[in-house]
Amino acid sequence: MSLAAVLFFATPAFAVDSTGIPICDTLLKRYEECSVELPRANIHAAQKELLEGAMSLRANASNPQLRPSLEKFCADTFEAMKTSSEIKACMSK
Repeated sequence: MSLAAVLFFATPAFAVDSTGIPICDTLLKRYEECSVELPRANIHAAQKELLEGAMSLRANASNPQLRPSLEKFCADTFEAMKTSSEIKACMSK
């Protein structure tokens, strides 16, 4: 899965195991907490994408060549979600 394809969506019922990348873990946890604010019709797809994204991050986190890109991707995604997502107010807390 490419970095661009790694999206993070979920509901609180789906706790995500650590990826080993602190900023990615923070992003996933916050999104999990905030996802209750998503439109109800988006929840199922959001759960699937979060779990797939977290699995991809965990699978690639131990690769020293990919790790810096994953950290930057998570940091950039987190900042973008704070300003332009449907749940930006919650993500910004």
